Amino acid sequence: MTQVLHPRRSTTLHRLRRHQFLHLPRPQGLCLRAERGTLWVTVDGDLADIELAPGQSRVFDGPASVLVGTLGGDAVISTTAKTAAPWTSRLRVWLGSPAPRAYA
Repeated sequence: MTQVLHPRRSTTLHRLRRHQFLHLPRPQGLCLRAERGTLWVTVDGDLADIELAPGQSRVFDGPASVLVGTLGGDAVISTTAKTAAPWTSRLRVWLGSPAPRAYA
């Protein structure tokens, strides 16, 4: 069984049983954490799989789909959507510039 998650919501807990998978279609900015059980994670287009032990987490920066399953038995997963600052705010921080002023 495959579950589809829409990752633009706040923290959500998911229980995966053996032979179930969680599909994250566009996980950009999503933090995936193994709360209980060991996770097997594969990112579309990436040759290396990821293994997350209980307590470990991973933030996904790219738009590639992610498939999450369990290694062994059941698992509990938390997903948290990280909200990024608008690109102009990140650019100002990177450049060390102050925020723009409003002119009357």
